[in-house]
Amino acid sequence: MMPFEHGVDSIGELLRLMHEPTTLIIPSGVLEELLTLGGKTGRRAQAARSAFTSIEKLKAHFKVETVKSTGAVDGWIIKYAHENRNLVATNDVPLRRQLRALGVPVVAMKSKAKLDFA
Repeated sequence: MMPFEHGVDSIGELLRLMHEPTTLIIPSGVLEELLTLGGKTGRRAQAARSAFTSIEKLKAHFKVETVKSTGAVDGWIIKYAHENRNLVATNDVPLRRQLRALGVPVVAMKSKAKLDFA
């Protein structure tokens, strides 16, 4: 939802940071959260709807896979990223702290228009 809440060109920023072909993994729980939030009203709801529909734009630049996730989304992301040695892009501060404690690389907003390794 970063591009829509903060005006970040997340696709351009990810292309700048990734130096090899990249596959983006989207947990099914994240898609479910976007759909739930998108069904509400307000700015975050609009950002969630836009994020959900922008997945097609991601596919023009990256391989994108949806992976079935179960349980709490953050817990699933931590476990999956740690076990599979994946990088995670998130702005969720508690999630970032937990991932970094496990040695999982994290990409997050560093300024209002830039992503970088956190």
